[in-house]
Amino acid sequence: MMERFRTWHEILMERLSDPEDVIGYLEVSLEEYLDDGDKAFFLKGIKNVIEAQGGILSVSEQVGIDPKFLSTVVNNEAMPPFHILSSIFTSFGAEASINLPPKMVSEHVITERQLQNIKYWTGLCEHLDRRDSRLQRPTANASYYQDLQIGIKGFSLRARQTIKHKEISAALVMRGANAIGHFYALRVQEEEIEEDFGDKLEWWARTKSEKRVAFRNQDADPTDENDWHNQHKWLVDMLEKFYAVFHPRLEKLSVGT
Repeated sequence: MMERFRTWHEILMERLSDPEDVIGYLEVSLEEYLDDGDKAFFLKGIKNVIEAQGGILSVSEQVGIDPKFLSTVVNNEAMPPFHILSSIFTSFGAEASINLPPKMVSEHVITERQLQNIKYWTGLCEHLDRRDSRLQRPTANASYYQDLQIGIKGFSLRARQTIKHKEISAALVMRGANAIGHFYALRVQEEEIEEDFGDKLEWWARTKSEKRVAFRNQDADPTDENDWHNQHKWLVDMLEKFYAVFHPRLEKLSVGT
């Protein structure tokens, strides 16, 4: 019987199962990141450590971080916040905290607000999955808004959350050279569209790069995680209503373009 050779990944997992080897591996990964700026390689190193140490649940307990929070951090493509990196390093025996150059901080490290955005949109995506919505599931990002593609070029649906004004909103967004024409082609149907929608809509044509038709909920606080389920439900309800009201009309517009 032919002997099976182990893969490099299997060897690495065995090596990183020993906590004493973990910190050296992380320190080398950090040094290489500081030298060449290869963020993807550094984040892969953190994921390797988490896998070898038993996964998200095991490491989150050791580091003292909520499992869902840690999962969100390591699966995002931006550099995790300092306190997360420091917690991971020190939990495995690092003697000093991490110090990155200011330039790298401004370029690569996500802020607490951006991290909250990722968590907020991750929750929206999970709500879409539970609802088995016909809307296309987006990839959670760090922005204050999240666009969902609807299969027609130049159009998308947008979910938005604004902390300053404590509101959330759903909208149809139009982009491209034909956006202004599409906007006014819909605007002449305003009365009929709003009757189908069941409420008054806001029509925005001032933005140079895009035009929007929106509906706002001005009684929602995006910082209140206990209320996120209700906010995500409202957003999905509104986005699906936008889809139902506008998609047939957009198909007719795209045929005439």
